[in-house]
Amino acid sequence: MRFNSEWFNKVKSEDWIRLAAKVTVSQMLEREDFHKRFQEEKPITMHELLYPLAQGYDSVALKADVELGGTDQKFNLLMGRELQRAYGQESQVVLTMPILEGLDGVQKMSKSLGNAIGIQEPPLEMYGKIMSISDEMMWRYYELLTDVQLPEIEKMKRESHPMTAKKHLARRIVADFHSADAAAKAADDWAKQFQKDEVPASAEQVSVKFGDIQWSTSEDSAASVAGRGQLGIKLDRLLVKCGLADSATDATRKLKEGAVKVRDSVEHSPRIYVAELPATIALRVGKRVKVAVINR
Repeated sequence: MRFNSEWFNKVKSEDWIRLAAKVTVSQMLEREDFHKRFQEEKPITMHELLYPLAQGYDSVALKADVELGGTDQKFNLLMGRELQRAYGQESQVVLTMPILEGLDGVQKMSKSLGNAIGIQEPPLEMYGKIMSISDEMMWRYYELLTDVQLPEIEKMKRESHPMTAKKHLARRIVADFHSADAAAKAADDWAKQFQKDEVPASAEQVSVKFGDIQWSTSEDSAASVAGRGQLGIKLDRLLVKCGLADSATDATRKLKEGAVKVRDSVEHSPRIYVAELPATIALRVGKRVKVAVINR
């Protein structure tokens, strides 16, 4: 792997001028986006014009034979060919690939847009994100991210249930970036979490001090009756401690909405009880699951 700082750190202002002299304004305006904005009298900043030059010069510095990029990079890739000719090199071959839409199914996949699947994300997180895409977008992921042939994909469209096909897709992709075993475990954990309503083995455990969430039975006469002989816990505070609510107010709202499950049962009360410590409590808010380990 080589970084373009290897050559650009040595480039002086006069070198930039010589580089810019290799390309005309007319050539720059051939880019569809620049041409449209020019016609509409919308601003085009200088750094936008310099970017294709910088990327194109990378091909010159590397004496590239082939450059691969997305279809949105076509202009910049072709600029590399132009600059190579200007510097007396043989022009590189340009290969473009379709743009992969992100989880929203609209914008291209991008970390900055928050719709990306990171290749280093944990197996369960990766699996879950793939399961969240639409049924229609699933087939595009099959085409661009797997080696399944188009005739087989068309057959799956006709004969496979979308949920089954999406699970197969998620397992394939997780296996590619992690392992077959990791993919199988992610599939099982996802099913437990979202289909079987069980707590997955990989659920995060959060250690909580009892003193931080303690509900004193003296605070409420009803509590003293219901929890006689047991240890009272402020559920709203516990949810905050486990990162399942932003604040006690948010936790209370979630409880009223019936969005909170404690030990797989919907809980509306702001207090719960445990017989002894340490205690382990499975908490679920929507699709998020945490296991609270409460100690003295």
